[in-house]
Amino acid sequence: MKAKKSKTKCKSYYKKLKESFALEKELFQNLLDNLPDAIYFKDTKNRLVRVNRFYAEGFNLNPEEITGKTDFDFFPKEQAQRMFEDDTRVLKTGEPIIGKIERTLLPNGTQNCVTTTKIPVKNRKGQVIGTMGITRDITVYDQLEKNRLDMVMNSLKVLDRVLEVKDPYTFGHTRRVSIIAEGIAKGLGWDENRVLELKMSAELHDIGKILIPLEILNKPGKLTELEIRMIREHVEMCHDMLKRHTFPFPLPEAIYQHHERLDGTGYPRGLSAKRIIPEARILAVSDVLEAMTFHRPYRAALGLKKAIKELEDNAGSKYDQDIVKIAIKITREKAPTPFWLNQDSTV
Repeated sequence: MKAKKSKTKCKSYYKKLKESFALEKELFQNLLDNLPDAIYFKDTKNRLVRVNRFYAEGFNLNPEEITGKTDFDFFPKEQAQRMFEDDTRVLKTGEPIIGKIERTLLPNGTQNCVTTTKIPVKNRKGQVIGTMGITRDITVYDQLEKNRLDMVMNSLKVLDRVLEVKDPYTFGHTRRVSIIAEGIAKGLGWDENRVLELKMSAELHDIGKILIPLEILNKPGKLTELEIRMIREHVEMCHDMLKRHTFPFPLPEAIYQHHERLDGTGYPRGLSAKRIIPEARILAVSDVLEAMTFHRPYRAALGLKKAIKELEDNAGSKYDQDIVKIAIKITREKAPTPFWLNQDSTV
């Protein structure tokens, strides 16, 4: 009799435990389904084992239809590969990836901008048994930031026009240097934001020449030592104009250093080696490459061969060797015409 009661009590306990577990599972799923973000869990082979409603609706599927599949079933191969590599890194290191901004191609052919966080899922022994991902759509915010950036870039274009009216050569020079710098930065693998920041620095690197007398800027003959010193002052003038304002990247310093050289022979501060930031190193090479292949008021263009020889002869001493290598590579790929002479060129 006691054994029967004990058995009945045991069954009752497990029934309540099962009901409690089912309730917690339902509450957990309801919580996931009411979050306005895509939530998903993956196993150690990066297969989806659970997703919330928001994630499933993005593919017009039921959550059950997604279970067991991978990102390669839903996204373009290259995009899925990057996701796979991120998941694998979290599995191997046990370290989360927090707030990674990326663009994804949706099934309807449109692109959105998202921020993704991936964290390791561990068992009681601390072993990583999968990953959890949270992806939030920030396309609206991204578009707002683009609109703000457009306003800034349009303001720069107005400033460019002011410079063009005074000195058409300098205006064209800054645009061409920007094209070269962009090509080098992409060749070095810089991300989109950093490339954009460098382009802005290139567009503004000679803006200090607005303050140089026109008769000196456009003097057809040889410049005197005093006139050379006056032209060189454009670097400090530009820096003084910009340093009062806050930038999320070293724009004023990049411009201040773009005539410095690794061996300390540059100006205005005679900086050398590690004291010269990467942005300034790229601007230095881009500036020399453009200047030697385009005419100046006081001399004709020296030509592409001489420009490349200047960079090759001084790579590692005056100019950054890696940057020179990339610059020459992309230049030769577009030869015989320098790609920066076409204002519509892209690299």
